[in-house]
Amino acid sequence: MVGLLLLAFAQQEPEVLFRQMDILGWTSLGDGSELHASGNAMVYSYDLAPKKLSGTVIGAPEGFARMHSIRFALQSDHDTAMAVLLTEKKPGGGNYAAWFWAPANVRQQIELTPADFSVTDGAGDPADADGKLDLDQVEGIGIFDLAQFLPSTSPSPAVSTPATQVAGRHSMTVEDFAVVSGAGAQPSAAEKTVELDSFDRNFLDWVALGGIKLQLSAAGNPLGAHAMQASYRQQEGQLGLLVRRVGNAALGKARRLSFDIASEHEVTLMVAVEMKKQGTGGGEGPRFSLPIYPPGGKEVFHVDLDLADFKGPAGTFDPARWRSIAILNAAAVEGGSQADNTIWIGKIEARE
Repeated sequence: MVGLLLLAFAQQEPEVLFRQMDILGWTSLGDGSELHASGNAMVYSYDLAPKKLSGTVIGAPEGFARMHSIRFALQSDHDTAMAVLLTEKKPGGGNYAAWFWAPANVRQQIELTPADFSVTDGAGDPADADGKLDLDQVEGIGIFDLAQFLPSTSPSPAVSTPATQVAGRHSMTVEDFAVVSGAGAQPSAAEKTVELDSFDRNFLDWVALGGIKLQLSAAGNPLGAHAMQASYRQQEGQLGLLVRRVGNAALGKARRLSFDIASEHEVTLMVAVEMKKQGTGGGEGPRFSLPIYPPGGKEVFHVDLDLADFKGPAGTFDPARWRSIAILNAAAVEGGSQADNTIWIGKIEARE
């Protein structure tokens, strides 16, 4: 009996399929970019500029089809969004990315599972023949600074969207990069509520534009629970925008979107949901939005929105094509007095 219990325990233990402590096997992309080792860490230095591709890549290790998670520690020298990219074999395969926020000079432990990866469907991205991530077809893994791509992500051509980007020379430090196998928890298809984000990981998988200071907030905040804290300056023409990719097949039946929010000051925010673009070519899809009105004073304000009430270019929002969710400061569009503000956003759920 003891032997059987030990065997069962051993079968549940994760297995490290691949571990890389330095620069061996990694390749730098981009003119002027370079890699060097610092102890057991890899340091990637690169020039940050719009439309100048920079990143570091490595081949997928043997046994990647059994990947349960990719784990590593990362520290960036500036506030930015990072992406891990999985590339499938071509032709026929697609590219899949997972985003996370990297605060300046903060060492974060990152752990990404297959569920964190969404297909990259920009105008220049390859179409995936079967429309899903096939781990046995992944041939490469890359790490990229998303700031080089963000200036083209404007939700409205009438609004300026400066990214959190500092042009020039930058670096990221990656330590103890590992690919781990093991059985992960599988969501039940019968669940009527899908958790989009509970903010209980060691990092945020959101992107901030417009100079927003973004960080995790422990339970001591006004919501009394794990939350995302966003601080920004409210002024006309300056878009403060938070964006998260959504890629969950269980969202097809979603009818409502809910979360708690608290704000230092009374504010009007827009909640925007984007659908995947239909047809070939990829790129941005139609967006639908709805305003919310947190009262200020750090009062907890519960948001419960009917997705059918979101207004868009035509028709109604189809959750089966849900691509992203965004929260932005409406003062950038509607005008408003200049002020500093901080908001806290708690667990975000979609439900039938």
